[in-house]
Amino acid sequence: MPGKDAGRSKRLQAELWAPRLNAATTPRDRVVVLVDMARARLAEDDPMWAALAQQLGRYIQEATGGR
Repeated sequence: MPGKDAGRSKRLQAELWAPRLNAATTPRDRVVVLVDMARARLAEDDPMWAALAQQLGRYIQEATGGR
């Protein structure tokens, strides 16, 4: 959009998510907030989703002994 201030948009987004990130007291809670942020900001076909799914899947396989 012409005339849109990208820096201002980023600052507003950061202000929007900051309370939730700061309130996340455990690593699990923080990951939940970060995934919510990604869902709100990234397209369905963003390559980050495939990379995250692969990495998380690998970790879960190793942590559960392949179960």
